[in-house]
Amino acid sequence: MLTRLPLSLAMTTTMVINSGERKPEVITLSNGIRVVFDVDKGHPTAAVGALVASGSRFEDEHTRGLSHFMEHILFKGTEHRSSLEISSAIENVGGELNAFTDTQYTMFYMRVPAIHTPLALDVLSDILLHPLFDPAAIELERKVIEQEIYSFEDSPDDVVTDELLKGVYGSDPVASNPLGSVESVRSFKRSDFVDYFHGHFVAPDIVLSFAGDIDVDASARFLEDSFGRLAKGPGRAEWGIPVRAAVCRETERPTEQVYMAMALPGFAQYSRQGSILNLVSSIFGGNMSSRLFQRAREKEALVYSIGSFPVSFSNTGLLGVSAESSPENALRVQQVIREEIENMRQDKISMVELQHAKETVLGGFLLSLESFFRRMHRNASELYMRDRIRTVADVTEQVNSITLGEALSVIDDVFDTSQLAVSIVHGPEKR
Repeated sequence: MLTRLPLSLAMTTTMVINSGERKPEVITLSNGIRVVFDVDKGHPTAAVGALVASGSRFEDEHTRGLSHFMEHILFKGTEHRSSLEISSAIENVGGELNAFTDTQYTMFYMRVPAIHTPLALDVLSDILLHPLFDPAAIELERKVIEQEIYSFEDSPDDVVTDELLKGVYGSDPVASNPLGSVESVRSFKRSDFVDYFHGHFVAPDIVLSFAGDIDVDASARFLEDSFGRLAKGPGRAEWGIPVRAAVCRETERPTEQVYMAMALPGFAQYSRQGSILNLVSSIFGGNMSSRLFQRAREKEALVYSIGSFPVSFSNTGLLGVSAESSPENALRVQQVIREEIENMRQDKISMVELQHAKETVLGGFLLSLESFFRRMHRNASELYMRDRIRTVADVTEQVNSITLGEALSVIDDVFDTSQLAVSIVHGPEKR
């Protein structure tokens, strides 16, 4: 027989997490590189990764796109393996390997059956410690990245977000596109890669992270003998706090739809205000039950997709809103977004809405832990950005402790249309 909780009780239930969780283990190699082991024998696979202090926020006008180009070129040959041998070593055992360049770091990672973890460690260390920077490979990959940039420029939803960041942060590196430009990519010489590599791929600003069915002792010995011998660098410098603006940018592209991206003020990564804004965003536009989705899609049928999303960096952040519609609906969509921003400010939110948001955020967080890759990535980025890793219990306590008063205060600070930055991508004017 199915037993249901009374609705009033279900609405006020606080999510409680088992306090017996196993915490990730952190060790430090002799040169200061930190290693995270998140051991879970529940499934015979493993995710291994290296997070490096290399990204668009480390670049200047002369090196725009170099971090991303470096990410590509490290897969193009080492002292021991060709490009094909690098990829086939992992793929021929059923694994996958990849990397991505973000604003504040670059992540190299592999996912393999657990029995092949030693192989993944060997390949990872090879590409990060023994790259060739072969001039012929650089010239070939230069053309590949040009194609990637052209593809980006043909994607209106990418362009609208890129233009929004430029509108909010101007020329600050936090707004730079990690791809760089065709011009910058064409300008890099082999010596640029060598110099950048020796400045960024050094101890202690690399975090190695592992999740899944891992042999900690054997892995630690290998890592000390490989990454532990990496030279030390000067350490990561602090980034300045970028100045924020609220401007409107319009871009024309050959598209039938109108793409909209907007930004309200936000907060720094891992700040309490950032955690509060995450809950508020869930209520405002975070899912199909949110106010914005219900109004713009369910009630007025103006859009197919619309939503809000917090974006946080080390010392700044924003609350983004995105939508796309047909040209005849575009002005009405923008009006609805502005009205819902004002409604958040005037009508506030209820305790019931806040509790639902807590359950939504914590539930999504717990579901993400099913993925060894996500655990590996989360552990690495938290250790890199804040020098500690929050446990599930830490995250749960932080979210559950947020009060309605704190949420209302954040709404007053953020939901102000006078601080709204706007980016629009539309097609050519029809005559």
